[in-house]
Amino acid sequence: MKRFALISLMVISLGLAFAVTCYDIQYTETPGADGTYPSPYTGQSPTVTGIVSAVGYGTSATYPDPKFFITDPSGGPWSGLYIYRFGTGVAVGDLVNCTGPITEYYGFTELGGTGTTVQIVSNGNQVPAPALIATSVLSNPGVPANAEMWESAFCKIQNVTATSSPDSHQEFYVTDGSGPGQVDDANYQYGHTFSGITVGTYWDEIRGIVDYSFNLYGINPRNDQDMITTGNQDYVVLPDAKLIGNYPNPFVGTTEIAFNLKSVQPVQIQIFNLKGQKVRTLLNSKMSAQLHNVTFDRKDDNGNLLPTGMYFYKLTAGNTVQSRKLVIR
Repeated sequence: MKRFALISLMVISLGLAFAVTCYDIQYTETPGADGTYPSPYTGQSPTVTGIVSAVGYGTSATYPDPKFFITDPSGGPWSGLYIYRFGTGVAVGDLVNCTGPITEYYGFTELGGTGTTVQIVSNGNQVPAPALIATSVLSNPGVPANAEMWESAFCKIQNVTATSSPDSHQEFYVTDGSGPGQVDDANYQYGHTFSGITVGTYWDEIRGIVDYSFNLYGINPRNDQDMITTGNQDYVVLPDAKLIGNYPNPFVGTTEIAFNLKSVQPVQIQIFNLKGQKVRTLLNSKMSAQLHNVTFDRKDDNGNLLPTGMYFYKLTAGNTVQSRKLVIR
């Protein structure tokens, strides 16, 4: 019996030795003709080993058996892969060997199709900690590879505020001050609806799997527990006014300065140089209770373009005075 167990262990170990990783499948610096980054394994049928990080992607009452994602044990960029295979019975934490063709579904890399097999090697393995990314990574980035590296990976965004309510597809946008990023519910069963989310809703952290669909990247929470807040989700837990930040930063032509208000009140935004001299009053008006974005076109009060360098912008609203730095390139 001991000899049989040893032989079995050797067979499994040998199989793992010949398996490739999610990193091997995903990593590329070569863009395709459509601007996406296809896997170098496209058209091949490798065996990929990984830990199940999420189940339930794209399920419905008609197709209840979940498709799933796997991750390399180390996590990080290029670490995730979507497995398009129904009815495998896998659960989060399972170590699996997946064998099947690699395809690009409109730029989204997946393993699946005719002949795909899934072998559960062990259960209860630790899913690596989610990688911290900026919301701007999800906003149709100028360098697609900056987002491509997080495709199918387990990630998190932190200190985010909703800039829109969920639409009919349950997609909405949030920002951490770096730029808008999409949140979607593709890991929930079809027909799910988010509740209580309005412009200004705040989360300490949202965890999920990053996917690519309709030319946009988005983070997909696996369940309600992936949307974390230590207090009331609504922005009323924040100060009466909150300066969120500006995006892009640094910038060349224009940048958007975002701030949130809990109540209607006068707001002033001013730009200062490093000498502390005011160069522009960007906003001086009564504003409504919601999230706002104001465009700064790098001009001073006289309409002249400001030179490159570092500046500060200050928000004054009621008893709130906050400032941040911005850089003109």
